[in-house]
Amino acid sequence: MHNPPDTPQALHLLYEPAGFICSFRFEEGRARQMNWNEVVDDHPVAPAFSWLHVKTADVKIQQWLAHHSGIPEYITEFLLSSDTHPGLHATPDGVYGTLTDMKMEIGDTGTEKGALHFYLDRTRLLTLRTQPLISTNMLRQKVLDGGDFDNPMDLFAELLRCLADGFNARLDKLNDKVDDIEFSVLSDRRAEDRAELSGIRRQLAELRRFIAPERRILAQFQRLRPSWVPREALEDLTHALDELNELHSTVEAVYERAKLLQEEIASQMSEQMNRNLMALSILTALLMPATLVSGIFGMNVAGLPGLHDETSFWIVMGLMGGLGVATVAFLRWMKIF
Repeated sequence: MHNPPDTPQALHLLYEPAGFICSFRFEEGRARQMNWNEVVDDHPVAPAFSWLHVKTADVKIQQWLAHHSGIPEYITEFLLSSDTHPGLHATPDGVYGTLTDMKMEIGDTGTEKGALHFYLDRTRLLTLRTQPLISTNMLRQKVLDGGDFDNPMDLFAELLRCLADGFNARLDKLNDKVDDIEFSVLSDRRAEDRAELSGIRRQLAELRRFIAPERRILAQFQRLRPSWVPREALEDLTHALDELNELHSTVEAVYERAKLLQEEIASQMSEQMNRNLMALSILTALLMPATLVSGIFGMNVAGLPGLHDETSFWIVMGLMGGLGVATVAFLRWMKIF
């Protein structure tokens, strides 16, 4: 039975904070959802472990982290900070850091980038965020669906796979757009293809910036090989790293396709412009002799021949036509068209 709190501060913490999202306790691979009162009193002993997912900005969460979580003060300060730079830091008993994820909804900033702070040791995984993120939402659903996890590192590796799945879903949409544009370019190019490809390349470059730090963090984790992490869990981490590496290669391939398509569109536009300039040049060449003749006979000077001859007009028109035909023959002989 739950013991009553001894201090007003502890009593205040028993009320579920608005920043509490979810918590699970894992025993023998099975997960049991916990309420906030259970979280406050939860002290799992290996092989049991827990996962707590909360919002950073909640005051009650901040108080619990500072006074009741058992996490060192300098780590707590990092977890509650607004630092969004991806990174990994190791201690003798655990690791903590920041992962880059995509938001479930784009906010007022107009960016898809979100930061997930985490703390991991032998008996718990703690994740903190300011806005809803795709990876933690996917992980929570997998836990609710009965996912089997033997230790916190298994759960963390699954979080990384969810991270890769979120990136993959976004990449699939971009790849489909590139396929549509490629078909359009090879058949009947649309005017908006070039602008759309610019947007796709920008999103792919952003995805690349998301994935690269995660790969670096995982590689660093593998080099550290903490003693409290089981070997099997490190193998799961290796698989997660392989997925991110494959995802990175796919992003690079789609980016190159988009780049080549954009260059192809630019080449088509340049070719079309050259054809238009050629047509204008030929038209100018055809009209140049006629323009010269009309200019001469348009001079208002004495002694201009044919002024009083009724057939002069038709003679001049015939001369202009003959010069035009001669110009066409000359251009064909020069193989200009």
